[in-house]
This record gives sequence, structure tokens and C-alpha cells, in this order.
Amino acid sequence: MFLRVLGSSSAGNCTVVWNDGRGLLVDCGFSLRYISRHLQDVGLSVRSIGGVLITHTHRDHVHPETLRRLLDLRIHIVCPSSVADDLTLRYASARRARDKGLLKPMSDHTAAVEGFDVEAFPVPHDASGGTFGYVVHHATLIGRSSVALATDLGYPPEGLARRFAGAHAVVIESNHDVQMLASSRRPDWLKQRIRDIGHLSNDQSARFVSDILGHTDIPPQAIVLAHLSRECNTPALALASMQGTLHSAGLPETRILASPRSEPCAIVSVEPHRP
Repeated sequence: MFLRVLGSSSAGNCTVVWNDGRGLLVDCGFSLRYISRHLQDVGLSVRSIGGVLITHTHRDHVHPETLRRLLDLRIHIVCPSSVADDLTLRYASARRARDKGLLKPMSDHTAAVEGFDVEAFPVPHDASGGTFGYVVHHATLIGRSSVALATDLGYPPEGLARRFAGAHAVVIESNHDVQMLASSRRPDWLKQRIRDIGHLSNDQSARFVSDILGHTDIPPQAIVLAHLSRECNTPALALASMQGTLHSAGLPETRILASPRSEPCAIVSVEPHRP
């Protein structure tokens, strides 16, 4: 299985997971032209996408015109029922998709989509309809691999690390440096929102990964840091914080990538463990 974050920031978010020429998108926060161009880079097309998982309905995760065009192509939108309800309140295209069976609320937060098994789990973030992370599993003859993703996460509640434990690759936000946020020109209410319910800091992200490692004997092969703030973070700071955690855990060779804000990161190849 392969993973590539196509871009992650307050300007747009989209990730593709694929294998054997079929894939899933997680969120669709960019134009379809942008998404299509970068799918072509890895040998995929929009029509090879079997479904789109929606984490929440903020505009940097759901581009309205992209949503409409994906549904026009009869690509399924898959998400928990609360997110599906919020999509239908916001967009006529989602209401039409619901009537045509293209908008698929997840039963018990699980779904099977184009050979992938998907689990959704709630995370704290201030979006109507709720916000969810996903674990995507894919099985082949040589084993089962998984990717766990949560790109908007106000704070990691107790027990959340278990959702990520055992995942072969982790996509987790590392939004801001605490000191850079404090000294930024952002209004106090926005700083407070980011700290309380909006986004993880570099230090919080690193501590959360440390918690994940404490719940598994199988550390992730790769960690992708997402949703880095343009104003209140740098890739170097985010990477250094995570590297410190992994070094302390005796895992200095674990691959860490800082996702660019408006271009794809490197491809992550997720190798299954033998059954």
C-alpha cells in the first residue's frame, strides 16, 4: 500500500492511499485540477478513486466545487453519519448524492471501500458535524497493512493513541510552535482557539506519538507531519520535535516527513507485516 499527502494546511487538505491502481482520497480540499494532476504523478486518475473519506466539513477539507465534480463522476463520499448530515445541510450536491446513494454514511464507523477496510474515530476539533480520523487497512497475499490519519486535532484525548497503535504509517498534525504562536500577530481569541480545540503543537504531536509507541510493539515505518502553520511553524521545528521523541524511543531511523502546505510530500510505501 502507498500513501501520499497531496497538501496540508489551512488552504487545503487531501491525502491519497492506493494499491494496485485503485485508491481512496482522504478529504478533497483542493481543486479537482490540482488533485488530478498529482494523482497522475503516481499513475492514478480521478476515475481510479473508489471513494473519498471526509474528516470534517471545514472548507480546507471539502472544496465545494471539487465535491460536486467528484459526485458528478459517481465517486462515493464515505463518512460518519454526522458528517454526512452536515454535508447535506451545506451543499445541494451532497443532498442529490444522498438521494442517489453516492453519499454513504458509515455503519458503526466502519466501511469497506474498493478493497480497503476503513475505521473512523472521533477527534476533538471545532467542526459542526464532528471531526474524525481514519484507519485504512489493506490486505494482500503477503499480509495486512494500515495507515492511521488525523490531520485536525485539538488535543489527544485519553485512549486515542490506541487507535494509532500498530499502524504501519501515521499521518498526524504538527501545526504550530508554541512560542511562535504566542508571539504571532494573531488575535488572542484565535490563539486560544488553536491551543484549546483547534490544532496540535509540535510538542503535543511528539508526546502523542510517544504515547502511541507505548501502546504497540510494532512502531510505524513512517510518520507524516501535517497541517503545518505558515505563520507559526517551520518544517525544521516540527521535524526536530518529532526526531527527539523517536530518538528517545530508540527509533532514530524511523522515516519522518513534513508535508508541504500546497504541494505533495514524498510517497510513503507501507510494507505489511507477515501474518
